[in-house]
Amino acid sequence: MTNLVTIDQDRIVTDSQTLARTFGKRHADVIRAYDKLGCSAEFSQRNFASADYLDAQGKVRRCITMTKDGFAMLAMGFTGPKAAAFKEAFIMEFNRMAEALARGERNLWQQLQAVIAKETESQVKASFGSHLMLERKRELPRFRDEREELAAKIQPSLLN
Repeated sequence: MTNLVTIDQDRIVTDSQTLARTFGKRHADVIRAYDKLGCSAEFSQRNFASADYLDAQGKVRRCITMTKDGFAMLAMGFTGPKAAAFKEAFIMEFNRMAEALARGERNLWQQLQAVIAKETESQVKASFGSHLMLERKRELPRFRDEREELAAKIQPSLLN
């Protein structure tokens, strides 16, 4: 079971729709279980986030994004052998994604952000004078090449 978790900024998360689909539950029942959790505000703030999505009828519906700890808290209430197997699969997937981040995909993302920051800095410099504009023109191909190279390295990891 892959594609159970994703990376959202620096956090590995899943959401209530994925949880419902994987556990064979109605999404409304998963949301109801979340609403009844009763965990502390601090835990909720660290491990859950509310989001919206459009359903098949085009209506805006509520969805919950959760960390591994949030998933564990919510999924603890799901019982039975099938639920246990799915819990194991989610936990393994969270761990697999954490290992992938530790191996370097995160560093590629950070490298891409650094190239974008350098390019922006170069753009600001260019606005201060014509000689700096010439320097910017020389830097543009290097920025483009670095950005494309890093994006190409990142892209395959997003498809796995």
